[in-house]
Amino acid sequence: MKARGTRGGVLLSLSADDTVDGLDEALADHAELLTGSVVLEVADKVAFELVAAVAGRVAAAGGSVKDVRPPNAVVQARAETVIVTRTIRSGGRVVSNGSLVVVGDVNAGSELVADGDVIVTGQLRGVAHAGASGNESAVIYAERILAPQLRIAGALAQGQPGASEANGRRHEVALLEDGAIVVRPWS
Repeated sequence: MKARGTRGGVLLSLSADDTVDGLDEALADHAELLTGSVVLEVADKVAFELVAAVAGRVAAAGGSVKDVRPPNAVVQARAETVIVTRTIRSGGRVVSNGSLVVVGDVNAGSELVADGDVIVTGQLRGVAHAGASGNESAVIYAERILAPQLRIAGALAQGQPGASEANGRRHEVALLEDGAIVVRPWS
């Protein structure tokens, strides 16, 4: 077994050669490592008893196993803001597990999806979904919101063609109020 620190806790790598006795021996002097968040990296042929034993040791130390994954798995960092410095063209789709900032326009036929806020420094003509993971406090901000559809958490709003152009508003924000999406001037 190998252990290394990560931003949020510790990563334990288990291989087919590891045993429960070897696990106890390796962790005897380092039980404090298991008090927080633990991620298990499991090779192809690791016995289930070994994984269960590690989970038991972690729980006994007061920690929790947050993930079990194969070696070298690619894990996207959580809550990272994605910044795109170009216009998103029709057919484009940008996804972020944090907030999403587009420095440019978002054309019709494109889609933006973010677990956090969606911020567009230009005109928003494509579909935007803020708070995709259920975050009801997320907002959609754009110089002009001309989108055919807005989504915030589980709420959906259909755009009215020409509504923003007709009222001449600039710098708008869409947010959730009483379960409904409201678009208003940014102030």
